Amino acid sequence: MSIQHSGIRRQAAFGVVVALAVLCAGCIGSKRSGGSSGSDTAAIPLTPSLWLSPSISTAVIPYKDACGQPAVFSVADPLVEAVPRKLNRVFHGVTPQFGLEQRVTAAGVIEVGLGLKHIDLVIPRHIQGAYPVSVTLGAEMVFLAEDGKTLFAKKLQSVGRGEVTVTDQSCEVRGLEPIVQEAVDAVTEGLAKQVAASVRVREYAEQQKTRIPTAASLSTQQAGIASSASVTGGVQANRVAPPAGGPAASSRLQATTLTFHAIVRDESQDHMLQQGESLTIEVEVKNEGQAEAEGVEVLIGGEGALTEHFPQSVAIGDVQPGEIKRTSVTNRVMDLKDATQGELVLSVRSLTPLASLPSAKKFIFQVKPEKGDSGAIVSDVDRLPKPLAASKQTRTVVIAIGVGRFRDERVPTVKYADRDAEVTAAYLRAIGGIPGDRVHVLVDKFALKADLAETFDEWLPKRVDAETVVYVYFAGRALVDGTSGAVSLVPYDGTIASPNRLYPVRHIQEVLARLPIQRAIMMFEVSLDPSPGADPGTTPQADWGDGAEDDRDDVMWMVGNRNLQEAHAYEQGKHGLFTYYLLRGLQGLADVDRDGTVVAGELCTYVRGEVIHAAREQFGNAQRPLCSPPPGQGAVVRIHPMAKGNNPKPPAQAKKAEPSADAPVQAPKPVDMGPKP
Repeated sequence: MSIQHSGIRRQAAFGVVVALAVLCAGCIGSKRSGGSSGSDTAAIPLTPSLWLSPSISTAVIPYKDACGQPAVFSVADPLVEAVPRKLNRVFHGVTPQFGLEQRVTAAGVIEVGLGLKHIDLVIPRHIQGAYPVSVTLGAEMVFLAEDGKTLFAKKLQSVGRGEVTVTDQSCEVRGLEPIVQEAVDAVTEGLAKQVAASVRVREYAEQQKTRIPTAASLSTQQAGIASSASVTGGVQANRVAPPAGGPAASSRLQATTLTFHAIVRDESQDHMLQQGESLTIEVEVKNEGQAEAEGVEVLIGGEGALTEHFPQSVAIGDVQPGEIKRTSVTNRVMDLKDATQGELVLSVRSLTPLASLPSAKKFIFQVKPEKGDSGAIVSDVDRLPKPLAASKQTRTVVIAIGVGRFRDERVPTVKYADRDAEVTAAYLRAIGGIPGDRVHVLVDKFALKADLAETFDEWLPKRVDAETVVYVYFAGRALVDGTSGAVSLVPYDGTIASPNRLYPVRHIQEVLARLPIQRAIMMFEVSLDPSPGADPGTTPQADWGDGAEDDRDDVMWMVGNRNLQEAHAYEQGKHGLFTYYLLRGLQGLADVDRDGTVVAGELCTYVRGEVIHAAREQFGNAQRPLCSPPPGQGAVVRIHPMAKGNNPKPPAQAKKAEPSADAPVQAPKPVDMGPKP
């Protein structure tokens, strides 16, 4: 049976590539004036990327045939055909993506996954005749903006009904195809209508209309020197069209592609500025194209007094194809007495036309109040949320561990780790009405390796049964094995030099696999380092999602950082960045579909989008949280209720005026989001 199932998966995966390539080859970028799926609404003027979860590309539904033997029905092909077909009526087109990771483009990305799938069919005896059958499919769709922010998320379930026939000549069940197709059409049509009606997606599409066409498109305009400017975050990035003048001129100004990375470091490295502190801008520019990039410059702009301390541009010079050039500038920051924050926006321009304009990078620093200033910042997430229900969750268990300081002073500290653990435990207890003797908190010197072992090997097993939900939260530091990707936590008495002083995550997975629990939710705010002696460039990705047993759907992982890097601390919120948005989500903001309940899948999707956006806007680099199972997989654990929803729809009369085409787009500030006290 396992061999048959594997073969169907391989055939389905191959069919996905062929079907998507055929379906979408002619629809990318096409203009459509018709309505969205089944309605008179105008098509959304976007061509987003379409990423189908492996739960769709390998989708099969198990059932029993007329002889009572296990069988499977593949729904991969119908879903792969229906999803882009429905969405092409909603948008101007969709662009398929292949692979396990989606890439967010300016037009956004649509993620679609399959959750519940069930065939309800009972054939008591192998007797010729007709039998009623129902096919149930549940799907989930998410729309992400270019900055990773979630603009739309919806879960739908549809049922197809009909009759199948069997004969006394074989075990085959005939007639399933049209019933499955009915369920597929219903659920995909429903999702298409929902995204077509999304106000946030349509507003995003209108904002994208103000983007200036790339320099590659300028080559089709009238010859001669021309210039255009796009305003991104307050910085103008000029692109010059190639002039007429023969082959030499056109070759010299052939369009090329530039990418750049930027880091802005304050002297104390706490993302808080104070009078007299030095600030360093480091920029790396790479020519990814085939032509030389002439006269490359880094533009420095933004808002507030911080921009006055730096030149408006820094010359990089000419950059050859494949070449990387770096530059840095350091200045001491003064005259910030009346400022509350500083902002820098960095972008790149070149005399050579650019095939695409690199996105500007925004950095925001809070200004430390001077001594004697009473304007202390108070976190807006430390007010506990309302209970999820009137009844208490007397079978639930919470384990919260926060290790920010270590006995070995060579181990880097993790800011707010102890505070994160204490507040998260208080949140979960308040939401579920969990008795105090079922909440176990370990912080700093009380989180020795022996304490962790005692907690999972002795304390936890005494408090669980088949109805128990286990919450495990950890904030601190972890190491990733350079060969296997296995993750080990660093306890208070741990050290980064010896693996014997670490606590393996695998042991937690094995404990949970042995215990008779209902489900477990794992929430980890971690800074990840390679194991001693491992090469960061060859270290595999951290292994979180694979539990001690394969194919488990009762454990969900929400990990704040999937790569080897420091997890960001959000100074204004006085929490780790991932934990800050985790708490915001538990306050109710993660109730994306506004049904009154925040479920685990919604919470992780919300946190992931907010962290990606905030890391890019405030710190200038990526931090990508992990949600495992992803959308469309592990439906049972993804719909586990986590908190009470508190995400009211904005009043119609409060709609803001549309920004002008040349107005800078302001990034949302995390402190201003969410329910007000």
